[in-house]
Amino acid sequence: MAIVTGAGKGIGREIAMALGSRGASVVVNNRSRAGADPASDVVAEIKRAGGVAVAERSSVEAPGAADALVTAALDNFGRLDHVVVNAAIVDRATFANADSDRFRHVIEIDFMAPVALARAALAEVQKRSGRFLFMTSTAGAYGEFGASSYAAAKGALNAFAKTLALEHASDGVKVNLLSPYALTQMTEGFVTDEQAQALSPDRVVPAAIWLLGPDVPVTGATIVAAANTFRPLVTGEATGVAFPTSTTVTDDRFAQAANEVLDLDGWISHPDGITAFRHLMASTAENGDQR
Repeated sequence: MAIVTGAGKGIGREIAMALGSRGASVVVNNRSRAGADPASDVVAEIKRAGGVAVAERSSVEAPGAADALVTAALDNFGRLDHVVVNAAIVDRATFANADSDRFRHVIEIDFMAPVALARAALAEVQKRSGRFLFMTSTAGAYGEFGASSYAAAKGALNAFAKTLALEHASDGVKVNLLSPYALTQMTEGFVTDEQAQALSPDRVVPAAIWLLGPDVPVTGATIVAAANTFRPLVTGEATGVAFPTSTTVTDDRFAQAANEVLDLDGWISHPDGITAFRHLMASTAENGDQR
């Protein structure tokens, strides 16, 4: 049994449809506005295909929305196994031109709402050793010109999801991220017609289904998906420079070593922040007094 937010269109719709076709009961979340009810439309499609689903129409950032989503799952299906956090918005404005209220609104929808849903759903997901799947963006890893609020929210979401994965690995709960490129309302106007065909939202579904599956071996992982291409996204640190700890590093001395500091030689990925810190301190002890 799964909750999928922002499931009335695009990638969320494709994931909800795929889960329904594979026997999962689905709470299809999407807000209604301007007389449209996309959540009910997707529910109808799932049912026509022989699946089971109910519509939930909360705006994810609204007070009480997270509890309402979990209640919808429990009242209709008696359980909650998986949560797919997909709902998001983007504000196309450089930081200097971004409206502060709009910036905060993006953070509320793209970061605080996922956090609230994770908090509301965690106890139920723990009972089933279930799955959380957070839809993220490479903007949160690399930054993106003209999307400062969106990049900030996705960067925070990345760190939150990876920490949740670490904290609940012993429960059997798997927490992963999918960073898709697909033709949606967010990306229209940024791709050619030829690219648009290759970027159909259904092309990222195989990774989502695998990350939600019972045998997925990873937690805290990020997969980038687009046009039937799938890549791991990993962060890490290079060797850098270790100065002797017995001396003070002057401004000039650091400037002379800056190119070496930025060199990617010896790049390594770490599973968590504590491991990264311990590796740094071990390198300092091993190499610092040699310089």
